[in-house]
Formats: sequence, C-alpha cells, structure tokens
Amino acid sequence: MTDLEQEEGSNAVEAGRRTVVVGLLADPDTPAEVAAKLVEDLPEELSARVDDSITWDVRTMTHPVIASVQDPEEVLSAVAEQTANTDWDIGIYLTDLPMQHGDRPILVDVDHDRRIAGLSLPGFGPLLQHHEVRNAVVRLVADLIGSADAGLDHGQHHPSLLGRVAARLLQPVHLVRAGKGKHTRRYVTTPWLGRARLLAGMVRTNQPWRLVLGMRSALAAVLGTSAYLTINSTIWLLSTRLGAGKLVLTSLVSVALMVAWIIGAHHLWEHARDVGEREETALYNASTVLTLSIGVLVMSAAVYVLTLLGSLFFLEPSVLGSSLGRPPTFGDHLALAWMATGLATIAGALGSGLDSEDAVRRAAYGYRERQRRDEIGEDSENTTNPSSSS
Repeated sequence: MTDLEQEEGSNAVEAGRRTVVVGLLADPDTPAEVAAKLVEDLPEELSARVDDSITWDVRTMTHPVIASVQDPEEVLSAVAEQTANTDWDIGIYLTDLPMQHGDRPILVDVDHDRRIAGLSLPGFGPLLQHHEVRNAVVRLVADLIGSADAGLDHGQHHPSLLGRVAARLLQPVHLVRAGKGKHTRRYVTTPWLGRARLLAGMVRTNQPWRLVLGMRSALAAVLGTSAYLTINSTIWLLSTRLGAGKLVLTSLVSVALMVAWIIGAHHLWEHARDVGEREETALYNASTVLTLSIGVLVMSAAVYVLTLLGSLFFLEPSVLGSSLGRPPTFGDHLALAWMATGLATIAGALGSGLDSEDAVRRAAYGYRERQRRDEIGEDSENTTNPSSSS
C-alpha cells in the first residue's frame, strides 16, 4: 500500500469518528482555574480511559450560575438552563459552593436525562484536588455517555488500586437515588469525616495565602512596626530574657487578636437566621476563622523572615552586644525577630481597619463565597428596610 493510500485510509477513518463535546461550566476564580487545567489533559484521558474511537472536544465556559441558593436541585436546574443553548453533548458544572444532602456533603449530582453533572469542589478536600476532580470527571463522562457506571461510591474515580483503597478508607462515598424529575444519582460522603474534608476544601478554595498581599494596609502596619521594634533596645533585652514558651504564646495571642479584629471590624461573622441554618452557619464561620488564621500566619512568617534579615544586616554585633552585656548569637537574632513580629502583628490588626470591607473580602474569600455573602447582605437589608425594596 502506498503512502497516499495509507493517508486516504486514515482520513476516511478519521472522518467516520464520532465527536463528543464535553463542556465544563465553571464558577469564576478557583473552579475556572481547575477547568482551565482540565482542558489540557482531559481529551487524552478520555481517549485512554473511556473510548479511543471518539474524538473528544473539551470546552470551558466561566459563568456564575447561582450563589445564595444552595438547594442542589435548583443548582442542577440552573446548570441545565445555562447549557441548553450550547452545542455541548455533556455539561459538567464545577463550583466552589459547598452543598449538602442533610448532614452529608455532596460530591457529585448526576442527571442522566439532561446529560449534566455538578461537582462541588470543596467536598473533594484540600489535597490533590485537581487529580481527584479530573478522575471523577472522566468517570462521569463515561457514565453520561452510557459506556460505564461512574462508580464513585466504590472509589473508581481513582485509576490505581492503591487510590481506590485509600478512597474507601479516607473518604467513604455513598450513592443516593431519587425519584423521577430529580437527580438520577447523588454521591455523598460521611457526616463526620466528609464534613471535615468539606471544611478543609472550603479553606483551600478561599486560598488564604492571598491575604498577604490582599490586605496591604495591615501588611504595611506589620512591616513598619516590626522594623521599629527591631531597633528598640528594650525589645532586644526582652526577647533574650523571655523563654521559648512565652515567645510562642505571644505569637499565638497576636494572631488570634488580629483574626478576631478582622472578623469584627469587617462584619465577617455570620448569624443563623433560623434553627435550620445553625450547622451551615457554623461551617461557614469555621471556614472564615481557619482561612484568616492561615492567612495571618503566612503573613507573619513572611514578616518574620524579613525582620530576621533586617536584624542580621543592620544590627552591628558591638551595638547589640553592648545592650545585652555579651556577644550576640544567631539565636538572639531569631528571638528578636520572633518577638518583634508577634508584637507587630497586633499593630497589623489596627492597620487592617484601614482596608475597605470589599478589599478584605476579596483577600479572604473566593468569588463564589463573596457573591453569596453579598446576596445575604442584600436580603438582610431588604428585610430590615422593606420600604427600600418597594
């Protein structure tokens, strides 16, 4: 067979291949980032693990589908409405909105009739989230085209045997079925371990490390105060006299004070509007506290390194030694930077009051959580001032 005949045969086979369009509808921020990464490797994964006779066309669209409404059925209906005007064969929604089935976190909702599915990213936990979501999406696509059961309740979204065993032990998933007109299948996790993973996933979605640059006034206050304290002879003496326990306690108290100040000054603490919202509100408040705590710790760590470098560079051994009454050691610089950073963090709490509430929320939360809080705030204002909405 000549090269020309081989090429014509290849083209004929290629022309006869079926094309399936898989659309990833993602919320802005973290889900959109996950979707962008999935587009790169999903076609190859789908060919290798689902059907290599199909040409897989994976597309993405970023759109905030729904925020304050957390009823899973309404979310899935909104997804179906959003994808109705596309040429997608399968639509999969990625959201950082935590959803629950009673007291069980929801991982995935699947609707075979409308060939759509919704994934709640926080439910997958904080570690290897992209890897787990990618494997779950591959299994869902196979399920929605009818080639295989998704099998998420058996850990089948993990390609390796070790991954499947670990999934069953660390994140037990259960299948819940519903009647006609509702989701065909819903995969949920356990109440206790699942909710712990959900909380950790919510914190990861908030990306607490963004707090360092997001709250510029607080960061400037911490840096300025730390620099001032570094050249204060009283702090030199105190830092070398205090034990390690008191230095650690100083840091913990300063972080706690800054977190409490940020929450109080910028109205980040939520209050349940009825008894049914208590658990959900507690989950969101816990997420806020953990997000801010990690963010402040990251900020303090960065300031500590800068303070230590400044101490080593600017403080001449003879000057520091004259105050200490002995030659300074590297440990003295470590203790000085630690104490200066701890005390400066308290000043950072005051500096955070100079940041606008919108700036703080942008630094502390992802897009979906900010939108949810904004809608809740609008509802509260309308309830308090009914005349304003008329």
